[in-house]
Amino acid sequence: MILDSSALITLAGAEALGLLGLSRHRAITVSEVYRETVEIGSLKAYPDAAAIGMLFEQGVVTIRDPRRKGKIIGISRTDSLVLRLTEEVPAAVLLVNDQALLRKAQQRGLSAQYTAEFVQELYRAGRITERRRDSLFRDFVANGRYSEGFMEALLLRR
Repeated sequence: MILDSSALITLAGAEALGLLGLSRHRAITVSEVYRETVEIGSLKAYPDAAAIGMLFEQGVVTIRDPRRKGKIIGISRTDSLVLRLTEEVPAAVLLVNDQALLRKAQQRGLSAQYTAEFVQELYRAGRITERRRDSLFRDFVANGRYSEGFMEALLLRR
């Protein structure tokens, strides 16, 4: 599982970073995501920076930079690196909360999902309870990460 900054920030905002350890996939990201979420986040005194940093210290999330580093038109330099890494890791799933990055991944034939879909996947696999899932979904809406309509549509999907 390849992580974008937006996915880490969304999970941190709901105090749900621990869910990454419940996944059947290894969590990997690029060094630029670490820089944005931990180093710059700490300098700007963002409350989630320390919690995200602990994931790296504990080895829950590892850093791996792609071989190809060129920028992809239509997305940021960091998102380009994340997308290139997703292309290089066999059977990788990109976890995002960034619509432009998700669309770009899908255009390239890559597997990508929103953070809320990841939570729903954990629920369906029996790794979290319905109560925990619903609480996280409420937090995502309260934090402005998703609309109520999006969450309702996700719950209706089979």
